[in-house]
Amino acid sequence: MPLLFLGKEGSGALPLALAFAQYVMCQKVNLPKKSSETTSSLFESSLFGSESPSSAKEETATLPLEDVCNTCPSCLKMADMVHPDVHFSYPIVPKKSGQAIICTDYITEWREFIKSYPYGNVYDWLQFINAENKQGNINVHECNDIIRKLNLKSFEGGYKILIMWLPEYLKEAGNKLLKLIEEPPEKTLFIW
Repeated sequence: MPLLFLGKEGSGALPLALAFAQYVMCQKVNLPKKSSETTSSLFESSLFGSESPSSAKEETATLPLEDVCNTCPSCLKMADMVHPDVHFSYPIVPKKSGQAIICTDYITEWREFIKSYPYGNVYDWLQFINAENKQGNINVHECNDIIRKLNLKSFEGGYKILIMWLPEYLKEAGNKLLKLIEEPPEKTLFIW
């Protein structure tokens, strides 16, 4: 399922996408609820409230908060951006002329950049990787790698997520991803 987090430069769309991915991957958020009787009784009440309003308030107060825990293994991996089921795609430039590259060739720099400049723009990124005068783009080799990664089973049994930063840099290479976007594998999310 594709999700689009749209915002102007510096608006925080990328940090929001990362937070959403962490929420989806958090093991404590996605565990089966222990208080299923309490939650089911809340939804079974009639439109006009067959239960007294005070009892409904008491039951909602005992429901667990559903926010990321920041302590489970998935949250710790997301904090370091090393979760095996979360993939990143972003504009890159070849390190050597004529070299076929993919985003994982820059993954160390990417992690460092996001931690240092969470609200950075493409100019900041290209300066960070010493692109000089080169234009960054998401090339055909990267699209083939995305298809390969997302057609694999998830490593930890949950969702697979692709966070694509600045998809407008796909240009004509994006045509390779159309079939995958239209018919994604089960439990696959695209965050643009």
